[in-house]
Amino acid sequence: MTAAHKQLMFGDVDGLAFAAARGKLNQANLPSIYAPRQLGPLLELLQLYAGGRIPRPGNWLALNSAATFVAAFEQANESWVCPQNQHAGFTRAARHGPDADSRLTGFLMTAKRAGREIAGLPAMVSGQLVAAMEELENNIHEHADAPETGILAYRAEPGAFEFVVADRGIGVLRSLRPCEAYAALPDEGKALEAALTDGVSRHGPNSNHGHGFRPIFTGLVNLHGELRFRSGDYAITMDGTSPELATARITQKAPIDGFFASVRCHARPQ
Repeated sequence: MTAAHKQLMFGDVDGLAFAAARGKLNQANLPSIYAPRQLGPLLELLQLYAGGRIPRPGNWLALNSAATFVAAFEQANESWVCPQNQHAGFTRAARHGPDADSRLTGFLMTAKRAGREIAGLPAMVSGQLVAAMEELENNIHEHADAPETGILAYRAEPGAFEFVVADRGIGVLRSLRPCEAYAALPDEGKALEAALTDGVSRHGPNSNHGHGFRPIFTGLVNLHGELRFRSGDYAITMDGTSPELATARITQKAPIDGFFASVRCHARPQ
């Protein structure tokens, strides 16, 4: 990233999405050239574009080291891992072909190894976070009603590991409301808050479902984590050492399609 480039962060993505929703996103006159360094903001931007929520990013986005990742993503590759050092990769949730399950397993093993060997996470923590990726991928098939739009991605660097699981399906509110126990949820914010609560799912209380987020919070015990969950026009964010739902912040955003989860953690508290 050069001095003329501003690191793309979630706040920038929010601003771009709000401007686009109001028809005021003038790409030719943006004040900065953004350069993605973290996976979460880049993937949320790509999800917004894929859903038609923002125009195609133009010359205001300098992909730099993310160019190969984005090229593979936009070419509709079903699965891709950086061939140099496997520090980043993605796979689609569509599960096409007879080898789909083994392909997913191989991808998750690669992500786990990157968390351990590149990011420096303890083996158990890396395993817990990858287990969370797998649970959230299962949720796409169970709840999104559009598994062909699902994506899992990870990125590791020395000291940090991050992953994104997202889809452009029906979103959390429409998934939960058909269940009588959650029919009165007023908006996507409350629906997100409910969905992040252990044991909550469209199958109802005491159904032995809705435990997909538990591995995330378990894996982040004693680690500095940055979490962002999006559905509809709301986001829930939390950060700090051992982040938990009790410390979450719920804020209204420009709409996004489906569900988006971004988790980033550091091998040592920052």
